Amino acid sequence: MKKLLILTLLSLTVSAALFAQRGPRGEQAKERIEAYKIAFFTEKLQLTPEESKAFWPVYNEYEDARTELRQKYRMDGKRLELLSDSELEDYIEQQLKMEEEMVKLRREYVYKFKEILPIRKVAMLQKVDNEFKRELLKELRQRQQNRMNPNRPGNRRN
Repeated sequence: MKKLLILTLLSLTVSAALFAQRGPRGEQAKERIEAYKIAFFTEKLQLTPEESKAFWPVYNEYEDARTELRQKYRMDGKRLELLSDSELEDYIEQQLKMEEEMVKLRREYVYKFKEILPIRKVAMLQKVDNEFKRELLKELRQRQQNRMNPNRPGNRRN
């Protein structure tokens, strides 16, 4: 019964995102990815509806903090090949500092996730996150190949 409820909830979420007609094309893609992510994590972590309700706001907060941290240390279009030795030294130091801050952030959120999820699910979280990224990249590559060669067998739309 719980699985049926979760699958129904996921189907509705994915359907709503896939058929959303508002906003620019990029916003629709972002919504579809977000819906896919919710379905993927919910299935892989076997989140109950109660866990899911508590998990997603904390996870989204964590993702926002990670994005903010990466933005803080980004190079703004500078190419490594064109940097001087002293600039490269600074770059390496900044990257190490960012990694240290990422570990600190992850540690902070592991404690938050432990308050809302069983330890087994918290332990699986990093693995599921990496699996999701791999699946998403695989899907994006597949779509790009389909766009580049639409006449390949299996790529034709009826």
